Amino acid sequence: MAKAIKKTAKKPAKKSVRKTAGKVTKKAAPKKTTRPLKKSGKRFLIIYHAPIDAMAQTANASPEDMEKGMAMWKAWAKRAGRRVTDLGAPLVNGKRLHSNGSSAPSTRDVTGYSLLEADNLEELEDLLYGHPHISGWHPEATIEVHATMLIPGM
Repeated sequence: MAKAIKKTAKKPAKKSVRKTAGKVTKKAAPKKTTRPLKKSGKRFLIIYHAPIDAMAQTANASPEDMEKGMAMWKAWAKRAGRRVTDLGAPLVNGKRLHSNGSSAPSTRDVTGYSLLEADNLEELEDLLYGHPHISGWHPEATIEVHATMLIPGM
């Protein structure tokens, strides 16, 4: 005996609506949330050092020279890719604060910073190879690297 097969016509999905005071309004679509990228390596603070006169040299550079310098930074950042967690910024007008409340201008030659992510120091050094800060910009320019430590519960 053959069973009768019932075909049910698919009904188009109705849009959810809400009636309020004689008006029909659509319900808001659920908001999409973006999740932060999961970190895969250790974080390193990169500190850029150069003499004060190097910063003056940069401030007085022609627009063409500035563009060349920025092109080098952009190329390096593209090569480093997602390992750059914060490209950072130039730093100026540092100040040293003391526990007694006094302060004085910083005498350090810190000119900028970046945050990078790498699995180990060797990989980090590979990322920094050919970095524009130490590729002839100024003969005394250096890069200092510090691994960050995770603080439990923070």
